[in-house]
Amino acid sequence: MRSFTSALAGAAVATVVVSGSLAIAAIPDSTTKVITVCYTKTSGALRLIDKQAKATCNAKTEIELSWNQQGIKGDAGPQGLIGATGPAGATGQNGFNGLNGQNGLNGTSGVPGIAGAPGHDGINGTDGAPGLAGTKGDPGAPGANGADGAPGQQGPAGADGVNGTPGRDGVDAAGLSCANQLIIKQALPAFTLIAGCEPPPPPAATPTGLIAAGESHSCVLVVDGTVKCWGYNGAGGLGDGSFTSRNLPAPVSGITNAVTVAAGNYHSCALLADGTVSCWGANDTGQLGDGTNSNRNVPVVVDGITSAIAIAAGNHHSCAVLKDGSVKCWGLNWYGELGDGSTTTTNAPVSVSGITNAIAITAGYVHTCALLADRAVKCWGYNASGGLGDGTYTNRSVPVTVSGISDATAIAAGADHSCALLADATLKCWGYNFYGELGDGTNTNKNLPTGVFGVTRATSIATGNYHSCTILSDGTSKCWGLNNFGQLGDGSNTNASVPVNVNGISSAVAVATGNYHSCVSLVNGGVKCWGRNGNGELGDGTNIAANVPVSVGGL
Repeated sequence: MRSFTSALAGAAVATVVVSGSLAIAAIPDSTTKVITVCYTKTSGALRLIDKQAKATCNAKTEIELSWNQQGIKGDAGPQGLIGATGPAGATGQNGFNGLNGQNGLNGTSGVPGIAGAPGHDGINGTDGAPGLAGTKGDPGAPGANGADGAPGQQGPAGADGVNGTPGRDGVDAAGLSCANQLIIKQALPAFTLIAGCEPPPPPAATPTGLIAAGESHSCVLVVDGTVKCWGYNGAGGLGDGSFTSRNLPAPVSGITNAVTVAAGNYHSCALLADGTVSCWGANDTGQLGDGTNSNRNVPVVVDGITSAIAIAAGNHHSCAVLKDGSVKCWGLNWYGELGDGSTTTTNAPVSVSGITNAIAITAGYVHTCALLADRAVKCWGYNASGGLGDGTYTNRSVPVTVSGISDATAIAAGADHSCALLADATLKCWGYNFYGELGDGTNTNKNLPTGVFGVTRATSIATGNYHSCTILSDGTSKCWGLNNFGQLGDGSNTNASVPVNVNGISSAVAVATGNYHSCVSLVNGGVKCWGRNGNGELGDGTNIAANVPVSVGGL
């Protein structure tokens, strides 16, 4: 890689000044090609790179400044899709007319009287009396009117499409891609570019690995590669060398280069920078993967894992995605949650059948799901509540494809339900839904994915035992489902089958959900938690449950 000064010399630059985070370069009028400046925090060096030689700076370690004679206007965001119109309600049926009453019958005429005998000597006989008129028939009762048919129900209105994100305009004939911009301008005629950016933050793990929540403990990845945990420690799940529960964070022993952390029922795991995995805590079903069934209060290395890129910890099992896209799991396997085609529990990793292109993994109570490179999702294990999303309620010991998911960007597995974040920033969930943990406004189990109501700007997803949470693009958080300990964070203990706002969260970057508590990492490095706290899992120095977020101490 050429140095900043030598590259500028090749471009016949008149003046270069580097001071702190401010770079000033004078470019001759004849310069038309795009040039990129990368600032690397690790080395502290400024490097000038031809755009044809390097497509972009490293997004995690460098900032990028690009310019030419004409600023490039940002692309317009894609137009949101128009929501479908709801079906019209059916027309009610007309009532039947009543029957007309029958007419009464006429009475029978009387019998004519007998003619009188001829009068004697000219006297006429007496006429017979006329017969009596017959009784008139009663009128028929009027028929009853038929009842009106019920009016048809109006179909629900179609949801509005999501507006695309606006493109960014070029700034003063210079395109800028840089976090925390300070100054940028271009002065004529010498094409002097003045730009300054704060150095980027150090590389961080993916948002789903910054914070983890287990049955009744929590862990956080610290920026220096260490891990701290707090809460229940009876099986050593805090990894601090003791079996003493803590209501404030304690450092995990010997972990200095972690990039991701995961928490299961009573155990925890960390993915290290060298591709190995270390786990600690409960090991009764081999969930630590070290070839034994002994609990550990300090981390032990998982056997045979040397190229992991993602990890997950379930109730009594654990999994890792390897660099080649394959998946290995270890621990409890009663329902096929290890995905190797068997139901044999193992204390060493086994290969998941048929997975070759995984990029992320999540583990529930007794089921597991993987996100694939083509954005499809596959799940395996327990399925009596539909948590595998394949349209059946049949347990599977090998992976099956989740129906209708082709654009997932993140996944999460709870006790018996699962969720996916989609590319359009919406969410879909499937499985157990007695407490509304699917967020679709019902309490009915679903064995196919269903949309989470009203969420259109999601950036992450987490699933607890019987509740779920998300972070939105503005840094706020929403949760739904069971709320008996306040794990939804809305200030109540009322269950919700649609998302509710978590109180006071405005800068969250990652979310985690345990059995009955929830936590978020904040942009300033802090952590807030809410819900059950009987073992100190909220980390605020108390053992008092909270239905609104409280700050974790000691970070």
